[in-house]
Amino acid sequence: MQPEDFAEPIPVALHKSVEREQSIAMGSLNDTTKEKSQHRESSEFIRLSEVTPKKVEWLWQVRIPLGEITIIDGDPGVNKSVLIADLAARVSTGAPMPDGSDGGLGGVLLLGAEDSVSKTLTNRLRAAGADLEKIWTIDRPVTLPDDVNLIEEYMFKANARLLAIDPIMAYLKSDANNDQSVRKALTPLKRLAERANAAIILVRHLNKSGARHSLYRGSGSIGIIAAARSGLLIAKDPADDHLRVLAHVKSNLGPLAPTLLFEPRAAGSDVNIRWLGPCDYKPDDLLRSSSNRDGKFEMAKTWLIDTLRAGPVAQRDLEEHIASLGISMRTLIRAKSALGIVSERKGFGTGSSVYWTITATLDDDV
Repeated sequence: MQPEDFAEPIPVALHKSVEREQSIAMGSLNDTTKEKSQHRESSEFIRLSEVTPKKVEWLWQVRIPLGEITIIDGDPGVNKSVLIADLAARVSTGAPMPDGSDGGLGGVLLLGAEDSVSKTLTNRLRAAGADLEKIWTIDRPVTLPDDVNLIEEYMFKANARLLAIDPIMAYLKSDANNDQSVRKALTPLKRLAERANAAIILVRHLNKSGARHSLYRGSGSIGIIAAARSGLLIAKDPADDHLRVLAHVKSNLGPLAPTLLFEPRAAGSDVNIRWLGPCDYKPDDLLRSSSNRDGKFEMAKTWLIDTLRAGPVAQRDLEEHIASLGISMRTLIRAKSALGIVSERKGFGTGSSVYWTITATLDDDV
Protein backbone atom coordinates (compact mmCIF):
# COMPACT_ATOMS: atom_id res chain seq x y z
CA MET A 1 0.00 0.00 0.00
CA GLN A 2 1.32 3.45 -0.97
CA PRO A 3 1.38 6.47 1.37
CA GLU A 4 -1.01 8.37 -0.89
CA ASP A 5 -3.64 5.73 -0.22
CA PHE A 6 -3.97 7.11 3.31
CA ALA A 7 -4.42 10.77 2.10
CA GLU A 8 -7.84 12.20 2.73
CA PRO A 9 -9.69 13.41 -0.38
CA ILE A 10 -9.93 17.23 -0.88
CA PRO A 11 -13.49 18.37 -0.42
CA VAL A 12 -15.12 19.42 -3.68
CA ALA A 13 -16.19 22.78 -2.24
CA LEU A 14 -12.61 23.58 -1.17
CA HIS A 15 -11.25 22.56 -4.57
CA LYS A 16 -13.71 24.88 -6.33
CA SER A 17 -12.83 27.67 -3.92
CA VAL A 18 -9.12 27.38 -4.80
CA GLU A 19 -9.93 27.39 -8.50
CA ARG A 20 -12.06 30.48 -8.03
CA GLU A 21 -9.26 32.34 -6.17
CA GLN A 22 -6.77 31.36 -8.87
CA SER A 23 -9.17 32.55 -11.54
CA ILE A 24 -9.69 35.87 -9.73
CA ALA A 25 -5.91 36.29 -9.35
CA MET A 26 -5.32 35.53 -13.02
CA GLY A 27 -8.13 37.86 -13.98
CA SER A 28 -6.62 40.62 -11.89
CA LEU A 29 -3.23 39.96 -13.47
CA ASN A 30 -4.76 40.03 -16.93
CA ASP A 31 -6.55 43.30 -16.10
CA THR A 32 -3.28 44.85 -14.89
CA THR A 33 -1.46 43.68 -18.01
CA LYS A 34 -4.29 44.96 -20.14
CA GLU A 35 -4.18 48.36 -18.41
CA LYS A 36 -0.42 48.58 -18.92
CA SER A 37 -0.82 47.56 -22.54
CA GLN A 38 -3.53 50.16 -23.07
CA HIS A 39 -1.36 52.85 -21.44
CA ARG A 40 1.61 51.87 -23.59
CA GLU A 41 -0.62 51.81 -26.66
CA SER A 42 -1.91 55.30 -25.93
CA SER A 43 1.56 56.82 -25.40
CA GLU A 44 3.82 54.88 -27.77
CA PHE A 45 1.75 52.97 -30.29
CA ILE A 46 0.35 55.63 -32.62
CA ARG A 47 -2.24 55.14 -35.33
CA LEU A 48 -1.18 57.50 -38.13
CA SER A 49 -4.77 58.24 -39.08
CA GLU A 50 -5.09 59.98 -35.69
CA VAL A 51 -2.04 62.23 -36.21
CA THR A 52 -2.82 65.86 -37.07
CA PRO A 53 -0.62 66.92 -40.01
CA LYS A 54 1.50 70.05 -39.47
CA LYS A 55 2.78 72.52 -42.02
CA VAL A 56 6.52 73.05 -42.23
CA GLU A 57 7.43 76.43 -40.75
CA TRP A 58 10.52 78.33 -41.79
CA LEU A 59 13.03 80.69 -40.25
CA TRP A 60 14.29 81.30 -43.81
CA GLN A 61 11.89 80.07 -46.48
CA VAL A 62 13.01 76.73 -47.97
CA ARG A 63 16.55 77.06 -46.56
CA ILE A 64 16.25 76.96 -42.73
CA PRO A 65 13.24 75.17 -41.18
CA LEU A 66 11.89 75.77 -37.68
CA GLY A 67 11.82 72.74 -35.39
CA GLU A 68 14.71 71.09 -37.24
CA ILE A 69 18.50 71.03 -37.55
CA THR A 70 20.28 72.82 -40.42
CA ILE A 71 23.97 72.35 -41.24
CA ILE A 72 26.20 75.12 -42.63
CA ASP A 73 29.49 73.83 -44.08
CA GLY A 74 32.48 75.79 -45.30
CA ASP A 75 36.26 76.10 -45.24
CA PRO A 76 37.93 78.38 -42.68
CA GLY A 77 37.95 82.00 -43.82
CA VAL A 78 34.74 81.97 -45.89
CA ASN A 79 32.80 84.07 -43.36
CA LYS A 80 30.56 81.39 -41.85
CA SER A 81 30.39 83.23 -38.52
CA VAL A 82 29.64 86.49 -40.35
CA LEU A 83 26.67 84.77 -41.99
CA ILE A 84 25.48 83.54 -38.57
CA ALA A 85 25.70 87.12 -37.25
CA ASP A 86 23.71 88.35 -40.25
CA LEU A 87 20.95 85.80 -39.63
CA ALA A 88 20.94 86.47 -35.87
CA ALA A 89 20.58 90.20 -36.49
CA ARG A 90 17.59 89.63 -38.77
CA VAL A 91 15.85 87.39 -36.23
CA SER A 92 16.52 89.80 -33.35
CA THR A 93 15.03 92.74 -35.25
CA GLY A 94 12.37 90.94 -37.29
CA ALA A 95 14.03 92.07 -40.53
CA PRO A 96 13.35 90.09 -43.74
CA MET A 97 15.70 87.32 -44.76
CA PRO A 98 18.25 88.06 -47.55
CA ASP A 99 15.81 87.00 -50.29
CA GLY A 100 13.05 89.20 -48.87
CA SER A 101 11.06 86.39 -47.21
CA ASP A 102 9.70 86.84 -43.69
CA GLY A 103 11.88 85.40 -40.94
CA GLY A 104 9.89 86.48 -37.90
CA LEU A 105 10.98 88.17 -34.68
CA GLY A 106 12.48 86.28 -31.74
CA GLY A 107 15.38 85.69 -29.42
CA VAL A 108 18.70 84.12 -30.41
CA LEU A 109 21.06 81.85 -28.47
CA LEU A 110 24.62 81.69 -29.85
CA LEU A 111 27.26 79.16 -28.80
CA GLY A 112 30.62 80.06 -30.32
CA ALA A 113 33.84 78.29 -29.39
CA GLU A 114 36.21 80.18 -31.69
CA ASP A 115 35.32 83.87 -31.29
CA SER A 116 35.73 86.12 -28.27
CA VAL A 117 32.33 87.32 -27.05
CA SER A 118 33.55 90.81 -26.14
CA LYS A 119 36.11 91.38 -28.91
CA THR A 120 34.52 89.66 -31.90
CA LEU A 121 30.96 88.38 -31.47
CA THR A 122 29.46 91.54 -30.00
CA ASN A 123 31.17 93.83 -32.53
CA ARG A 124 30.13 91.59 -35.43
CA LEU A 125 26.50 91.58 -34.30
CA ARG A 126 26.54 95.37 -33.98
CA ALA A 127 27.97 95.62 -37.49
CA ALA A 128 25.08 93.45 -38.71
CA GLY A 129 22.54 95.75 -37.03
CA ALA A 130 21.43 93.27 -34.35
CA ASP A 131 19.30 94.05 -31.30
CA LEU A 132 21.67 92.77 -28.61
CA GLU A 133 18.87 92.78 -26.03
CA LYS A 134 17.47 89.70 -27.77
CA ILE A 135 20.73 87.78 -28.26
CA TRP A 136 22.27 85.53 -25.59
CA THR A 137 25.16 83.15 -25.05
CA ILE A 138 26.14 80.68 -22.30
CA ASP A 139 29.28 81.66 -20.39
CA ARG A 140 30.42 78.18 -19.35
CA PRO A 141 31.69 75.01 -21.06
CA VAL A 142 28.90 73.08 -22.80
CA THR A 143 28.98 69.55 -24.22
CA LEU A 144 26.51 67.48 -26.20
CA PRO A 145 24.46 65.53 -25.39
CA ASP A 146 25.12 66.10 -21.65
CA ASP A 147 23.99 69.73 -21.55
CA VAL A 148 20.92 69.62 -23.79
CA ASN A 149 18.66 70.31 -20.78
CA LEU A 150 20.75 73.38 -19.88
CA ILE A 151 20.58 74.64 -23.46
CA GLU A 152 16.82 74.09 -23.47
CA GLU A 153 16.42 76.06 -20.23
CA TYR A 154 18.24 79.06 -21.68
CA MET A 155 16.49 78.80 -25.04
CA PHE A 156 13.12 79.18 -23.34
CA LYS A 157 14.41 82.02 -21.17
CA ALA A 158 15.61 83.80 -24.30
CA ASN A 159 12.41 82.96 -26.21
CA ALA A 160 14.86 81.75 -28.84
CA ARG A 161 13.73 81.33 -32.42
CA LEU A 162 17.31 80.50 -33.44
CA LEU A 163 20.11 78.49 -31.80
CA ALA A 164 23.49 78.48 -33.60
CA ILE A 165 26.41 76.25 -32.52
CA ASP A 166 29.71 77.23 -34.14
CA PRO A 167 31.47 74.89 -34.70
CA ILE A 168 29.54 71.78 -33.70
CA MET A 169 32.75 69.70 -33.37
CA ALA A 170 33.86 71.78 -30.38
CA TYR A 171 30.73 70.77 -28.45
CA LEU A 172 30.50 67.03 -29.16
CA LYS A 173 31.57 64.97 -26.16
CA SER A 174 32.05 61.79 -28.19
CA ASP A 175 34.03 60.91 -31.31
CA ALA A 176 32.67 63.09 -34.11
CA ASN A 177 33.69 60.45 -36.67
CA ASN A 178 31.70 57.67 -35.01
CA ASP A 179 28.28 57.53 -36.62
CA GLN A 180 26.49 55.93 -33.66
CA SER A 181 27.97 58.39 -31.15
CA VAL A 182 27.08 61.37 -33.32
CA ARG A 183 23.48 60.24 -33.73
CA LYS A 184 23.14 59.76 -29.96
CA ALA A 185 24.45 63.29 -29.41
CA LEU A 186 22.27 64.97 -32.04
CA THR A 187 18.97 63.15 -31.46
CA PRO A 188 18.28 65.04 -28.18
CA LEU A 189 19.15 68.27 -30.00
CA LYS A 190 16.64 67.45 -32.73
CA ARG A 191 13.97 66.79 -30.08
CA LEU A 192 14.82 70.16 -28.51
CA ALA A 193 14.31 71.90 -31.86
CA GLU A 194 10.87 70.30 -32.11
CA ARG A 195 9.82 71.24 -28.55
CA ALA A 196 11.03 74.82 -28.89
CA ASN A 197 9.87 75.15 -32.52
CA ALA A 198 13.19 76.84 -33.15
CA ALA A 199 15.78 76.58 -35.90
CA ILE A 200 19.05 74.98 -34.81
CA ILE A 201 22.07 75.71 -37.02
CA LEU A 202 25.23 73.62 -36.67
CA VAL A 203 28.38 74.99 -38.32
CA ARG A 204 31.15 72.70 -39.65
CA HIS A 205 34.45 73.01 -41.47
CA LEU A 206 35.00 71.03 -44.66
CA ASN A 207 37.23 67.97 -44.59
CA LYS A 208 40.24 67.36 -46.83
CA SER A 209 38.87 64.24 -48.54
CA GLY A 210 38.60 65.90 -51.93
CA ALA A 211 35.21 64.26 -52.49
CA ARG A 212 33.38 65.92 -55.34
CA HIS A 213 29.89 65.56 -53.87
CA SER A 214 29.09 68.41 -51.50
CA LEU A 215 27.15 66.20 -49.06
CA TYR A 216 30.31 64.27 -48.16
CA ARG A 217 32.68 67.18 -47.65
CA GLY A 218 31.62 68.21 -44.14
CA SER A 219 33.94 67.10 -41.33
CA GLY A 220 32.97 64.29 -38.98
CA SER A 221 30.53 61.44 -39.42
CA ILE A 222 27.95 61.32 -42.22
CA GLY A 223 25.48 61.09 -39.32
CA ILE A 224 25.78 64.85 -38.85
CA ILE A 225 24.34 65.80 -42.23
CA ALA A 226 21.93 62.84 -41.95
CA ALA A 227 20.44 64.38 -38.78
CA ALA A 228 19.84 67.68 -40.56
CA ARG A 229 16.78 68.38 -42.68
CA SER A 230 18.58 71.13 -44.58
CA GLY A 231 22.21 71.71 -45.53
CA LEU A 232 23.94 74.86 -46.78
CA LEU A 233 27.45 75.36 -48.18
CA ILE A 234 29.49 78.58 -48.13
CA ALA A 235 32.47 78.93 -50.46
CA LYS A 236 34.49 81.56 -52.23
CA ASP A 237 33.25 82.58 -55.64
CA PRO A 238 35.41 80.49 -58.02
CA ALA A 239 35.83 83.58 -60.20
CA ASP A 240 36.32 86.19 -57.47
CA ASP A 241 37.92 85.35 -54.12
CA HIS A 242 36.46 88.50 -52.60
CA LEU A 243 32.88 87.26 -53.02
CA ARG A 244 31.10 84.39 -51.28
CA VAL A 245 28.52 81.89 -52.53
CA LEU A 246 25.77 80.33 -50.40
CA ALA A 247 24.45 77.11 -51.97
CA HIS A 248 21.68 74.78 -50.81
CA VAL A 249 23.04 71.21 -50.84
CA LYS A 250 20.33 69.24 -49.00
CA SER A 251 16.61 69.60 -48.37
CA ASN A 252 14.27 66.95 -46.97
CA LEU A 253 11.37 69.37 -46.62
CA GLY A 254 11.13 71.05 -50.00
CA PRO A 255 13.00 71.94 -53.18
CA LEU A 256 16.56 73.25 -53.16
CA ALA A 257 16.69 77.04 -52.99
CA PRO A 258 18.55 79.19 -55.53
CA THR A 259 22.24 79.82 -54.91
CA LEU A 260 23.00 83.31 -53.58
CA LEU A 261 26.03 85.58 -53.86
CA PHE A 262 27.21 87.92 -51.11
CA GLU A 263 30.07 90.26 -50.37
CA PRO A 264 31.76 90.50 -46.95
CA ARG A 265 32.63 94.16 -46.38
CA ALA A 266 34.29 96.22 -43.70
CA ALA A 267 31.88 97.77 -41.18
CA GLY A 268 33.53 99.71 -38.38
CA SER A 269 35.90 97.38 -36.56
CA ASP A 270 34.35 94.23 -38.05
CA VAL A 271 32.62 92.84 -41.13
CA ASN A 272 29.05 92.58 -42.35
CA ILE A 273 27.35 91.27 -45.49
CA ARG A 274 26.03 92.88 -48.66
CA TRP A 275 23.72 90.45 -50.47
CA LEU A 276 24.06 90.47 -54.25
CA GLY A 277 21.19 88.17 -55.26
CA PRO A 278 21.00 84.80 -57.07
CA CYS A 279 23.82 83.30 -59.13
CA ASP A 280 24.21 80.23 -61.33
CA TYR A 281 26.68 78.16 -59.31
CA LYS A 282 25.80 74.60 -58.30
CA PRO A 283 27.05 73.23 -54.93
CA ASP A 284 29.58 70.88 -56.50
CA ASP A 285 30.95 73.72 -58.67
CA LEU A 286 32.21 75.30 -55.45
CA LEU A 287 34.28 72.30 -54.38
CA ARG A 288 36.83 72.50 -57.12
CA SER A 289 40.28 72.67 -55.59
CA SER A 290 41.95 76.04 -55.18
CA SER A 291 44.69 74.81 -57.50
CA ASN A 292 42.07 74.33 -60.22
CA ARG A 293 40.73 77.85 -59.65
CA ASP A 294 44.26 79.24 -59.66
CA GLY A 295 44.97 77.30 -62.85
CA LYS A 296 42.04 78.95 -64.65
CA PHE A 297 43.10 82.34 -63.34
CA GLU A 298 46.67 81.90 -64.59
CA MET A 299 45.36 80.58 -67.91
CA ALA A 300 43.18 83.68 -68.26
CA LYS A 301 46.12 86.01 -67.60
CA THR A 302 48.33 84.26 -70.13
CA TRP A 303 45.57 84.22 -72.74
CA LEU A 304 44.82 87.93 -72.24
CA ILE A 305 48.46 88.90 -72.66
CA ASP A 306 48.79 86.83 -75.84
CA THR A 307 45.47 88.08 -77.24
CA LEU A 308 46.01 91.79 -76.54
CA ARG A 309 49.69 91.92 -77.50
CA ALA A 310 48.77 92.82 -81.10
CA GLY A 311 46.45 95.63 -80.04
CA PRO A 312 43.06 96.49 -78.51
CA VAL A 313 40.28 93.87 -78.76
CA ALA A 314 36.53 94.39 -78.33
CA GLN A 315 35.18 93.01 -75.06
CA ARG A 316 32.39 91.12 -76.82
CA ASP A 317 34.98 89.30 -78.96
CA LEU A 318 36.85 88.29 -75.82
CA GLU A 319 33.63 87.01 -74.26
CA GLU A 320 32.90 84.84 -77.30
CA HIS A 321 36.32 83.16 -77.15
CA ILE A 322 36.68 82.44 -73.41
CA ALA A 323 33.66 80.09 -73.26
CA SER A 324 35.51 77.53 -75.40
CA LEU A 325 38.45 77.70 -72.99
CA GLY A 326 36.31 76.97 -69.91
CA ILE A 327 37.10 80.41 -68.45
CA SER A 328 34.27 82.39 -66.87
CA MET A 329 33.82 86.12 -67.43
CA ARG A 330 34.39 86.68 -63.71
CA THR A 331 37.78 84.98 -63.92
CA LEU A 332 38.66 87.03 -67.00
CA ILE A 333 37.78 90.26 -65.18
CA ARG A 334 39.94 89.17 -62.24
CA ALA A 335 42.81 88.56 -64.64
CA LYS A 336 42.21 91.95 -66.29
CA SER A 337 42.39 93.68 -62.91
CA ALA A 338 45.50 91.76 -61.84
CA LEU A 339 47.31 92.66 -65.06
CA GLY A 340 46.25 96.31 -65.00
CA ILE A 341 44.57 96.03 -68.41
CA VAL A 342 42.50 99.10 -69.25
CA SER A 343 39.15 99.28 -71.01
CA GLU A 344 37.82 102.16 -73.09
CA ARG A 345 34.55 102.72 -74.93
CA LYS A 346 34.97 103.79 -78.55
CA GLY A 347 32.21 105.16 -80.76
CA PHE A 348 28.81 106.53 -79.86
CA GLY A 349 25.36 105.15 -79.18
CA THR A 350 24.40 101.65 -80.25
CA GLY A 351 27.44 101.36 -82.47
CA SER A 352 29.94 101.86 -79.65
CA SER A 353 32.10 99.07 -78.22
CA VAL A 354 34.31 98.58 -75.17
CA TYR A 355 37.92 97.70 -76.03
CA TRP A 356 40.53 96.15 -73.74
CA THR A 357 44.08 97.36 -74.10
CA ILE A 358 47.33 96.06 -72.63
CA THR A 359 49.37 98.74 -70.85
CA ALA A 360 52.75 99.80 -72.14
CA THR A 361 54.41 98.74 -68.86
CA LEU A 362 52.92 95.27 -69.01
CA ASP A 363 53.82 94.98 -72.69
CA ASP A 364 57.46 95.75 -71.84
CA ASP A 365 57.43 93.12 -69.08
CA VAL A 366 56.17 90.33 -71.32
